[in-house]
Amino acid sequence: MLTEFSDGLLFGTDALLLSRFVRGGKSKNGVDIGAGSGPVSLILLAEEKAARMTGIEIQPDYARLSAENAEKNGFEDRYVSVCGDARNIKAFMPPEKADFAVSNPPFMKARGGYHNASPAKSIARHEEYLPPDDLCAAAAYLLKFGGSFYVVYRPERLCTLVTSLKKYALEPKRLCFVRSGGKACLLLAEAKKGAAEGADISFTDI
Repeated sequence: MLTEFSDGLLFGTDALLLSRFVRGGKSKNGVDIGAGSGPVSLILLAEEKAARMTGIEIQPDYARLSAENAEKNGFEDRYVSVCGDARNIKAFMPPEKADFAVSNPPFMKARGGYHNASPAKSIARHEEYLPPDDLCAAAAYLLKFGGSFYVVYRPERLCTLVTSLKKYALEPKRLCFVRSGGKACLLLAEAKKGAAEGADISFTDI
């Protein structure tokens, strides 16, 4: 059971596919960067892919909502909601404590695409509040050496994502292109902190 705001960005296929892509483990501590209402974190907890999750969300209403959703689903002891700007992650989170990090970030360029009249939807869709470099810098800061960062992104922006990952010593290890109607519509990526080069590339259809 998950509550959303009627004027916000509802979770959907992206969150479900990202949750499935995460390998995690029962004893792992995870961080969800840009957690929104908490769908990815709650799915990972329900599927025993994490012992505890911390959700970082810049919008106060959504940070509160993710905590409420965790309580409704019986995860209040395993989920912590933190309202903060991931671009300033060092101000409120300790370094190198997470076994893995996940993110379903804004896909659209800050100045590109249609900007919704709803500020909540605009923040969720456009990367002005979480550009790729800042996202990857935050993940690298949070992760233990050898920890994994899982992210869903647009396939046409693969080069942008990989450039940012490698800039912060997050080496792509798994890239899965999700196809719909024969065309890639999403990209799922796992990058490991401090790993050597070498990525497995796969395709899946929805």
